[in-house]
Amino acid sequence: MVQEFFEVEDFMTFKLAAQQSPLIIRKDPYLFAQYYSGMFYIDLVKLEQEDVKALFEILRGKTIIVKNIVKASSISEFIGGIEKTK
Repeated sequence: MVQEFFEVEDFMTFKLAAQQSPLIIRKDPYLFAQYYSGMFYIDLVKLEQEDVKALFEILRGKTIIVKNIVKASSISEFIGGIEKTK
């Protein structure tokens, strides 16, 4: 499980990690790329608009947009929590 998160500031550095990661997680305003046991992330708000567009274009086929994040220690805990919110 990932326990360390590394912030990078420029899109070229993030691109290096992202190209090695099988999936990119997008939870605005962040992009996350797992590389071994570390999670690299970049804050899209801090980038120029052209750089954001370039990242989206480069990573289009491997980016997953996350709508919501739920913390649970098991599937049954997850399902129970989801059912309570309905």
